[in-house]
Amino acid sequence: MKRFTQSEQHTSKHLPVDLTLSDESVYFIGPATRDNPMSQVRTKLCGTVFFHDRKIKWNRVTLQFIGKAGINIEAPRSVLPRDNMYEADDIDATTRIQTVVPICEVEKELIFSGEESIDFGLHLPSHLPPSNKNKHAFVEYTLVANFSAGTFFKKYRAHKVVSVHRHYLPGPSAMIPTMEHSGVREWFEWSAELPKATAVESGEVVVAFRCSVEKERVEIDRIELAIQEIETYRFSTKQGVQTLPPIVTRFPSATYHLPSFSNSSETHFIRTPIPVSKKPNTKSIHTHQFDPFLEISHKCQLVVHFEKTLDATIKPVVLEFPIIITDYPSVVSASLMSSLSEPDSVISTEPSPTPMITGGDDAVRVDLDLPEYTPRYEPSSSSSEIITN
Repeated sequence: MKRFTQSEQHTSKHLPVDLTLSDESVYFIGPATRDNPMSQVRTKLCGTVFFHDRKIKWNRVTLQFIGKAGINIEAPRSVLPRDNMYEADDIDATTRIQTVVPICEVEKELIFSGEESIDFGLHLPSHLPPSNKNKHAFVEYTLVANFSAGTFFKKYRAHKVVSVHRHYLPGPSAMIPTMEHSGVREWFEWSAELPKATAVESGEVVVAFRCSVEKERVEIDRIELAIQEIETYRFSTKQGVQTLPPIVTRFPSATYHLPSFSNSSETHFIRTPIPVSKKPNTKSIHTHQFDPFLEISHKCQLVVHFEKTLDATIKPVVLEFPIIITDYPSVVSASLMSSLSEPDSVISTEPSPTPMITGGDDAVRVDLDLPEYTPRYEPSSSSSEIITN
């Protein structure tokens, strides 16, 4: 069987068949759960098969969409279930975990009746994890076309790499639910409200924070807000699912100082930037990821520092809130950036309703409330007001 890859298609001028895709990327909106209303919208992978050699009478054309995930990592034996094969002295050693598992396989057969080309649309499962590749794990998808013809049973094969994207926000027009947290610690009372998800295109995470202290005892010096990225690897053994210690990356924090005459009734909007950089030596944030071997999640860490007193030094109060860091579909993101780059565009400093979704899949322990999806803004619309019932 001869396989035609994309590089061969550029160098060879006489391929009998050719496989093209309308878009090599497919998009899903929201978490991969049945509670997601967007999961009812079936995503299609569309393309065309071209038959260049008119002398060949193909009797079978089969399309296969194949997805697989893999892991390759050194795991300390101390976190693995104890087995008789390991001695006690080897507890500090490591074991290489390496495996590949299938995610999906969707097959469709095309009927060839002598035409020059056949357009196709392949419905994809709604639970697919997004494509991903890093140092220790990967998720990849491939569309394979198998051709057979003639009494001599000639066979040909072509394939295309497909990128699957999962976005937890469909665009800036979505209404984003928020999370409210509150608590009391002796003489310190606080409440915080933040979105359940935010897009990297927004550039920052904003937390609405209220607090009060007993002025006779202590005063707040400053508040620091930072984003944490938690990278967790897991795999299955005979003893069950094993999870490796998470890799936590804490990005630089932003400092906020309370106004001199603030009181407990005031709401403080504390912001921290979302670090995104194209420089290879600069750490950039990753969007939310959940697949069979890897989970990337995020937290907002808010630290309240207090002024020193004559009696003692008071320890800071550390608060952590989960948040989904995602991005918009590339079409939405490109149109958004192009509109901002126009010379006549105006960037408003007023808080705007940025879309937000709770994230997570069935195995992710996060809130699964979903946002209310609103129709996208039409260019011809002259009104910026949204009315909801």
